[in-house]
Amino acid sequence: MPEPAEASPRRRELLAAALAYAAEHNLSDLSLRPLAAAIGSSPRVLLYLFGSKDGLMREVLAAGREEQLALVERAYAEAADPRAALELLWEWCTAPHRRSTLRLFFEGYVRSPGDDGPWHGFATASLDDWLPPFERLFADTDIPATLALAVLRGLLLDVIAQEPAGAGASQPRIDAAWHRFLDGAFGTAPAAGDRRTGSGRPRPDAARPGTA
Repeated sequence: MPEPAEASPRRRELLAAALAYAAEHNLSDLSLRPLAAAIGSSPRVLLYLFGSKDGLMREVLAAGREEQLALVERAYAEAADPRAALELLWEWCTAPHRRSTLRLFFEGYVRSPGDDGPWHGFATASLDDWLPPFERLFADTDIPATLALAVLRGLLLDVIAQEPAGAGASQPRIDAAWHRFLDGAFGTAPAAGDRRTGSGRPRPDAARPGTA
């Protein structure tokens, strides 16, 4: 039996390419013809695989959310403790090569409320994605997951707001704000060599909330 179009490797490849394209351009002004030319396809093929331009845009936004959530879960899995996971997550989210992805996320987040098109439900779905892992990460603190997530997103917005003029100039200020927030939640950070898995400190899986 032929593989369904929605599960084909070519469709997955084009979706990943469309996500990368959208991250570098304004999704609000997306046009199928230049997108198709840039990713080695055609408008006809994209419409066949995704149904419509709005359908493609919805899937691009969903793929961007999945990519972000994967960073959270990966940080949680690789770090020695919740604070280290949050420090690692911050490093990944603020890496220069992810700035375009951050811009795409905030574009979708701002457009979502009241929208009946491809942005519909994006903000709510994103909150539903992020709150459960943040509830795990902050379970042993007095910080509500909602507050922690709001602080993270506010600081990430500050990161992209400084560009293009003075790109990177404010990064130490924003980094310091995130680490000060973590100090308030978890206490003063340990020495850098003790914070992550593989640093010589045993990984305290048994003490981590949500770990079997």
